[in-house]
Amino acid sequence: MDTHLSPHPAPARSDGVSRREVLLGIGVSGLGIALFARGIEAASAQDATPAANGLPPGVGLTPLITIPIRDMPTAPFSLSLTRLTLEPGASVPNSSVPFPEIAFTESGTLTCPGGDGRWVYAPDGTVTASGPGDHPVPAGSAIYTAPNALDGARNDGTEPVSALVIDLVPAEGAATPTA
Repeated sequence: MDTHLSPHPAPARSDGVSRREVLLGIGVSGLGIALFARGIEAASAQDATPAANGLPPGVGLTPLITIPIRDMPTAPFSLSLTRLTLEPGASVPNSSVPFPEIAFTESGTLTCPGGDGRWVYAPDGTVTASGPGDHPVPAGSAIYTAPNALDGARNDGTEPVSALVIDLVPAEGAATPTA
């Protein structure tokens, strides 16, 4: 399957509140607080003696998935990390936004209806589906949605779905930090 991203005209938004608008409501400040707290914990952990693999005892790192991004914003942007949960039968209407998004399914199977400009990646990084239609995204897999691509989410299963959603949102009017 071709994984080349090409520009597509922006599809019309659905009426009502979009999935991304709901997800972006959490904001980047919560992520900043969480990362700051993790930094304090990491500083304490650095005092511990590293294990043979370079990590302190009790610390593990597990790579989840790697997804190529060919349409990274060129101006300053905010990275928004949100957890989406869907009970069985729940859905979020199709919508589109002018920035890239990745949804990594933690548990269950996320079904993503929508248009062109979407690619589903298996845990080993291979593309398992792309283009329009309903795409199942099982646990350990992810879907990449290009800017302006129509996308939605629903849970067709009998168990809850949990997914981590990463949005690369342009930071309009953001000042560039200086050293």
